[in-house]
Amino acid sequence: MARPNKINGGRPKIPIDFREVEKLCRLQCTEQEIAGWFHCSVDTIERRCREETGVTFAEYFTKHRVTGKIALRRNLFRLSEKHPSMAIFLAKNWLGMSERQELTGAGGGPIQTKIIVATPEDKANMERTISGERT
Repeated sequence: MARPNKINGGRPKIPIDFREVEKLCRLQCTEQEIAGWFHCSVDTIERRCREETGVTFAEYFTKHRVTGKIALRRNLFRLSEKHPSMAIFLAKNWLGMSERQELTGAGGGPIQTKIIVATPEDKANMERTISGERT
């Protein structure tokens, strides 16, 4: 007996709009998140991606996430024009710049240091202090 809807049986296919999948890839969504968006399993996304595009989801994702990264970079540059903290972030992360603090002594000269040599008596006193003995 023929089926009324002329389908060979099984569940009906979940409609997956690959323009929507492309947008989600641009937002760096994971395969799990995309499957959740369409209320299906990760396996369904992988299988339908092969059917519709002829490539695996990983290849499809890699191809379409690039446009999202470009948009993010564009936004970072735009933000850096108005927010000095963003400009500092970009300078440190992309240009390798860093904030270095130099310590100077009196009058801007080098810091004078003294080397103190401990005598055997000083060492014995420190050991007694550490062990809790009284001098």
